[in-house]
Amino acid sequence: MNEPLVRVKKANKTFEEGQVVALDEVSLEIEAGSFVAITGPSGSGKTTLLNIVGAMDVPDSGEVFIDGELVASGRELDSIRARKIGFVFQMHNLIPVLTARQNVEIPMLPRPLTSKERRARALQLLDEVKLKRRAESSVLGLSGGERQRVAIARALANSPPLLLADEPTGNLDSRTGDEVMGLLHEQRERVGATLILVTHNEELCRGADQHIRMQDGKISS
Repeated sequence: MNEPLVRVKKANKTFEEGQVVALDEVSLEIEAGSFVAITGPSGSGKTTLLNIVGAMDVPDSGEVFIDGELVASGRELDSIRARKIGFVFQMHNLIPVLTARQNVEIPMLPRPLTSKERRARALQLLDEVKLKRRAESSVLGLSGGERQRVAIARALANSPPLLLADEPTGNLDSRTGDEVMGLLHEQRERVGATLILVTHNEELCRGADQHIRMQDGKISS
């Protein structure tokens, strides 16, 4: 039996000196190549769960493994994120003073690539999300949907096995949101990545291999 891509064992996380319980003995396994949806009301723990799975944070107790590697702390988190994880956020988090291409190149900077290789990879990814013609445009001049396309291309820059999307359509109209989700699924299938989606929109969960519902820091179903 293959090792799951993500394994969380009895993870606990509190904030405000223990007064707010964000995760309470959460355990789960996620298989490679799957589509996983995480839903729940505000404050249920879903974003905290995504953050520890994405090596943005670590649990107070318990363990998290990504592709068999223990997520610990410090510089190890930076390394795991760079090698194994791509992020797409509700607020795209692009750098406004850079072009679309330059934003896509940023995750590749720590890698032993030449500037020509980074440029070629960025243009390839922008082409895949149908935005190559805007490669040299400032992100300030892009629409919300176009910015999310750049964010998807950036998330795929290092061909990570794990894609994390936190409310990626939250600021988009329904048509543009559908296009963004279509691109995420298209790219997931293209590279064989695992997609974990946090959303309030139950419609976006259709077709999920695994649907995790959070309530009061626990998995309710």
